[in-house]
Amino acid sequence: MKRNEFVYRLARFIVLIIAKTVFRLKVTGKENIPTEGSLLVCANHSSNWDPVFLVSAIPTSRSVRYMAKEELFRVPVLKQIMISAGTYPVGRGQGDRQALKRTIELLNTDETVGIFPEGTRSAPGEFTSAQPGVGFFALRSPAQILPIAIIGDYRLFRQMRVVVGKPVDISDLRDQRGAAKAISERILDEIKTVYFNHA
Repeated sequence: MKRNEFVYRLARFIVLIIAKTVFRLKVTGKENIPTEGSLLVCANHSSNWDPVFLVSAIPTSRSVRYMAKEELFRVPVLKQIMISAGTYPVGRGQGDRQALKRTIELLNTDETVGIFPEGTRSAPGEFTSAQPGVGFFALRSPAQILPIAIIGDYRLFRQMRVVVGKPVDISDLRDQRGAAKAISERILDEIKTVYFNHA
């Protein structure tokens, strides 16, 4: 089933209201979001609310696609909503070739994909090491890479901020040995820079 744009826009409208009302969401740096071409949106990850904040920050003209754990797709109604909104399943803790292939296909057709380079959640203001997955996708697509910092303590009615950095240049890393890991580390470093410059 293909993404349903109406469902995506409706879902985005609802989560945007929640984000602005419950978390007083403030977004800065929107001028750094490229208007054309595929885009790999990369952010730090501390809460299940993070995809909501990213979707709220990125314009509807660039609807964000996400991988989600396959267990969620076993719930019939939720499955239909997630698929209609453009989310696709991934098997956690294993090399899910179908999900990897799907991500690369999206990034090669001017889509926007959201990913968390650390691959897991960490405490607000803290960072773990970068996983090679985001570098793998960057190497195999023409996507621009957008570093985003999500800043705040996730407490209700206290402000959360999303700061959009400038696209990351990885041109000097593409041909070196271990490029995927090096690219992932540079992307995470850029996210850290944005974070600590605005925290």
